[in-house]
Amino acid sequence: MRGRLRNNLVRMPSVLGFAAHWTWIWCVFWSTLFYRESDFFASLPGNLFSLEPLWTVSLLSNVITLLLLIVLCSLRRPLGAIKALPLLAAVVTAAGTLLISHPVLLFMGGAAAVMYPLGSVLTGIGSAAVVVLWGELFTTLGARHAISNSVAALLVGCIAYLLIMLLPSGVAQVITALFPPASIFFFLRFKRSMPRKEREKRGKGLMLYRNVPLGLIGISLFFGASFGIMKGLFVMNGGGLIEMRNLLNILAVALGSIAIYATTHTFRMDFDHLTYQIALPLMAAGFIFIPLHDPFNIMGTAVHQFGYQYFYIVLWALWPVLARRGGVPEGWVVCWGMASIQLGQLVGSISSAGLSRLVSSDFDLAMVSALAIFVILLISLFALGNRPADTGWGFLKPIEEAVYANPFERSCIQTARSYNLSPRETEVFFLLVKGRNRSYISEELVVSDETVKTHIKNIYRKAGVHSKQEMLDLVEQEEQGLL
Repeated sequence: MRGRLRNNLVRMPSVLGFAAHWTWIWCVFWSTLFYRESDFFASLPGNLFSLEPLWTVSLLSNVITLLLLIVLCSLRRPLGAIKALPLLAAVVTAAGTLLISHPVLLFMGGAAAVMYPLGSVLTGIGSAAVVVLWGELFTTLGARHAISNSVAALLVGCIAYLLIMLLPSGVAQVITALFPPASIFFFLRFKRSMPRKEREKRGKGLMLYRNVPLGLIGISLFFGASFGIMKGLFVMNGGGLIEMRNLLNILAVALGSIAIYATTHTFRMDFDHLTYQIALPLMAAGFIFIPLHDPFNIMGTAVHQFGYQYFYIVLWALWPVLARRGGVPEGWVVCWGMASIQLGQLVGSISSAGLSRLVSSDFDLAMVSALAIFVILLISLFALGNRPADTGWGFLKPIEEAVYANPFERSCIQTARSYNLSPRETEVFFLLVKGRNRSYISEELVVSDETVKTHIKNIYRKAGVHSKQEMLDLVEQEEQGLL
């Protein structure tokens, strides 16, 4: 059963369930379908609500819920083992969605001023639980499953979103409220199809964790803030351009999903290059269009969305690596990652929305965009070069990390990175530590014996060893550090 689950990476329940969650997010927060401000919000002063109130209130409650789930995860694991949590997440999210829908607001009359903010809070609370449950499940199954199913779900979700937008507003809102229960239904169905050993991998128990993934938190905050800044800068635009932006963003999501699949499965790039050489430059390029006049500035949001969505899937592929290497529950890593990226979005969007009120000319806007580009590219330029070679997870490739599943093979990857072995030297190194001789390596890699001999000399020199046994000792020491 487990073999079938691992080999059949893309499975219909997980794709449909995760697609339902993404479609709900896009309908609620990436369209004008639910952005109907009540008198309650109109009466509030300050920069905070120059953004859509639904976005701000729901995102704030989302972040708070994720922080509470971090505490809960430290007390009981996995979160999916809490039987009431999936049902509660579905009910709360659906109820919140209905409370912010136009038909319900009309029915409530004067009470709409209370129902709208309440619904905004409930959508944030429920959606936090839904995404953590999916994240924990995908993280349990590994990076390959997370990438394959995320890509398939996003493409299905894009089609579903476009179809929903063709419906009358009231009908579309009611249907959108059904997506969270549908997502949880497929979640439970998929979970039941997993082997019992896999479902209960982490067990239960009381444990307070000190292994906080600081690197994950830092990069997630940065990317979330970049996305929030882009959204906040766009508050000065309106009218039909919003609809164009929404369609371009969905197209960007689809293209980003295809791109991440190609770069991980075909080119097998590592996490550092996926993040700092592709995602970050794309997000920086989005800011180039912002100072331009309509409708060209809308293109900037799509380019930025392309890079952001690309990184978002990279983030989901990274969680299994960090959970396994840190020896912590999957939900612990997922909650920290989601809380960080959502907090970054909240802070970035509020800050840039307030800043946009101070922008009085195209020159001012150009300076803001130039500053954002400079910061993003600065981080992209130095992040790879300044990171110690023997620490971190950036050199790992999502697909290889899934293939090299046992501690010995992972320690080989770490050792090769520690001593700056080239890709070809790493291949020779792998075969050497597995006991292969020069003749076998020459035939396996289709290179001459002299070339293999040169690679072995370079490996010994870089690692500071003089024999195969000393090299094996290095790998065993690294393996002990990973256990």
